[in-house]
This record gives sequence, structure tokens and C-alpha cells, in this order.
Amino acid sequence: MRESITRAFSGPYGILPTPFLPDGRVDLAQVEELAGTLCQTDLSGLVVCGSTSEFVLLTPEENKAIMTAAARAVAGRKPLICGATAPDARTAKEYLAHMAGLGAAGALTAPPYYFPYGGEEVLAFYRELDRENFGVKIVAYQIPAFSSPIPLGKMEELLALPHVAGLKNSSADIKQIMHQLQLRDQSGREDFAVLTGTDDALVPCLCGGCDGSFTALAAVFPQTVCQLYRAAAQGDLAEARRCQAKLLPIALLADRLPFPVGYKLLAQAAGNFTTCYRQSLGPAASGEMGQLLGQMRELIEELGLR
Repeated sequence: MRESITRAFSGPYGILPTPFLPDGRVDLAQVEELAGTLCQTDLSGLVVCGSTSEFVLLTPEENKAIMTAAARAVAGRKPLICGATAPDARTAKEYLAHMAGLGAAGALTAPPYYFPYGGEEVLAFYRELDRENFGVKIVAYQIPAFSSPIPLGKMEELLALPHVAGLKNSSADIKQIMHQLQLRDQSGREDFAVLTGTDDALVPCLCGGCDGSFTALAAVFPQTVCQLYRAAAQGDLAEARRCQAKLLPIALLADRLPFPVGYKLLAQAAGNFTTCYRQSLGPAASGEMGQLLGQMRELIEELGLR
């Protein structure tokens, strides 16, 4: 189903949610425990300080502490990807320097957020990180819901940057992903990975040629996601779709709450995560959480998600 070329990043990576203690501090002990547990699964690797990890609600020091805790737990057993998304290149490079010292395999880096940027400014940002990457491979991060987009017209220029070794597309735009795959294949960049960030579309993305995924549900249900990948690799589309079908209703429940609260609640429902919440929630969402938690637990049991 997928070509046999080995990319810089491939297969399913799980994004760790960030646990908070009742006093609001990051629960670093639980970060280590989660990372250690996921190292015992068939996941290809782990991601910390991504969008699901709520990096934007953390100080730079907290993000670095999470990277350090995860690296200590992983201890080289699996590739560790650390988020290096920031409102400016200076902070992004601070993250790159820190994760380089930890031996991180890659840096997941969206264009600077909050202020809107055009295509030329976005490429200038990645060029700067390509020059000063501290030996860490960069995975560009297409997430237009939260940062400026990486225009399709700039894809060839992105592919020309030697230290940018991948692109994670979380837009859920399959049409765009197919064009990005086509441009990658035409470029001759055999090391460059195209990845999806959308759990709901793993099967169509893998069938279309994506090399892997960085997603939230892979960290919550690693067995199911890895089973989907094995089926896809073996050309068993029916089994891959069966696994995908198990993920769809649980993702819909998670999406009823503001992102990424629903996915953290889902991790709680699966029984491998405890947390308080730093994100501001209105009375409607707060009141719905208890009911949703019960529904999630029932659905996880019914579907046999693991």
C-alpha cells in the first residue's frame, strides 16, 4: 500500500497530553510514566509539547522540563519528537538547542502563531531554522487553525531546505495532502516524510501515500492504531477500515469539548492518565465533562479500544 522507501519519520507516533497537578504545576512524574509506558508499545515514536500537549499554555521553562522528563524516560528506546513552535524564531531556536542536548530525533515546528504571516515570511522562518537547527531534523507543521498556513506554492522551496525532513499536515485537507505528496515525490527528497495529524483520516492518508502520523489517539489507544497500520501495510483494507471505524465515534465525543480538553478527558476515560485543567472552560463545557467521561468509558469498553 505504501512504497518501501524509509523516510526520516514513518509510522504512528503518539502525542502525549500534558498532565497538571491540582496546584496547576505540570506533573512531570506522570510525563515520565506516560512516556515509559508508551515505549513498551509498537508505536514508532513519541511526541511532546505539541498542540494536544497544550504547549501554548506552558512557559518555555515548562516546555523544556517536559522535554527533559520525556527524554529521561524514553532513554533512546524510541525516537522522541519535541515541539518547537513559538511566536518567534528566537524562542523556537531556544527549544531546538535544548532538545538537541537531549538527543531528540526531531522538532515539530509550526510557523509563528498569533500574528498572521504570508508565504514569504513563513519560508523565511523555516530558512532561519534550517541554518540554525542545532543538528535536529525539523518537521514543518501545517495547522492553519492556529498558525499561518504553509502555502502549497511554497512546498518546493520547503523541500529544498536540507534540514527540514518532514511535514505534518493537520488541516484534514486530503486534497492538499495529495498535492504535497506529489511535489515531494517529484523533488527527489527520499528522506522527506509527509505525515497526517488527523486520527479520523488515517486510512485515506495511508492509502494516499502518507508515511505516518503524529496524533493524539495513538497515545491513548496505541494497540488499535498500530493494528490499523499493520493492516494497511499488508494491504488488508477491510481490517484497516475496521480499526478506523472504532476510532471515529470516540473522536467525535472528544471533539464535543474545546480542543484539546476532550482528548485529555479521553485519556482519563481510558484509565492511563489523570489531570487537572489549566485551560479556561465555560460552565457548559465544565458541566458536560462528567457525562462525557461516562460515555467515553462505555464506548471504549464496547469497541474494545486499547
